Amino acid sequence: MAEKKHRDTVLARLEQQAILLGDTSQFEECKYANEPRWRLDAKWVEFECGCRAERCTTLTDYYFWEPVIFYQLPEQAVYDYVCDFHAPAMNKRLGMGGKYKDFVSWRKLRRSTLMGKVR
Repeated sequence: MAEKKHRDTVLARLEQQAILLGDTSQFEECKYANEPRWRLDAKWVEFECGCRAERCTTLTDYYFWEPVIFYQLPEQAVYDYVCDFHAPAMNKRLGMGGKYKDFVSWRKLRRSTLMGKVR
């Protein structure tokens, strides 16, 4: 019986929307200059801007305003770091929850619980 090749579902979704970092040939031929670019490995999704999210398969006690990519799909990613450019928008998003004043406080007090890790 032939072994099925595992397809990274996060990578498949990202490939549909952007260009992978390091492949300059694709970027040079890109017709949309503002397309996001990122690097992906088994643990992290790292965006060209500097933002970074950790991949996971389950979340604990998730709220709609939390910084999660691909929520309710087989694999998700939870932000671990936000660049200076995206920090104001992220802080506003987290303020919707009413408990956290910014990303730094959310990360310190909530992220590990959301990801099911013991603090």
